[in-house]
Amino acid sequence: MEDTNFTIAKITHEIRNPLTLINSSLQLIESMHPEVKEFQFWTQTMEDVIFVNQLLEDLAAYSDKRRFFMCEVDLKEVTHSLEESLKPYTKINQKHFTIHMPAQLPSVFGNPLKLKQAFLNLLKNAFESTGKDGCVSMSIRKYLDQIIIRITDDGCGMSPEAIDALFKPFSSSKSYGTGLGLAITHKIIEAHYGAIEVSSTLGRGTTFTITLPHI
Repeated sequence: MEDTNFTIAKITHEIRNPLTLINSSLQLIESMHPEVKEFQFWTQTMEDVIFVNQLLEDLAAYSDKRRFFMCEVDLKEVTHSLEESLKPYTKINQKHFTIHMPAQLPSVFGNPLKLKQAFLNLLKNAFESTGKDGCVSMSIRKYLDQIIIRITDDGCGMSPEAIDALFKPFSSSKSYGTGLGLAITHKIIEAHYGAIEVSSTLGRGTTFTITLPHI
């Protein structure tokens, strides 16, 4: 596995440099010749470059074995940041998002940016599985020596086969997905000495349950 991660990291690095030059050239062409945007395939070409960049970012994150900085984390601050980050998306896409948590909540030992990344990946998938006026909720509570976090949506749900492949790298039901978002989320939760489970019913929705030890 270590050799595989090293190979992925090396390939990612080698691809990133020429892709950066290609992206810069395309942007220069667009600025110097605005009429190029009228070309039938220009928009798709730019979107493809963005997709490849995102794939490289996901590959780098998945193959990164470095330990990240850990500290005492207030989940109330993380969820407040999540809520603020999602406000433009939920407003534009007509989605409903609610957070439920007690007034007092123990801290966890972790990395706030990585935890936010993991939660955002799950919330992004939840929102994308719902239609117009879709509802997504996030609840946080203390149970014994653990913090229980649940992200629930009223979307399309998943088949047992889809659930089995959910956290496997490069497994995605989306034509535009990299198939690494949930694999990265799984690694982040494991690095925080936590666990993640999923339950889903086709046509009724999905619930992700994360457990993290609290301080």
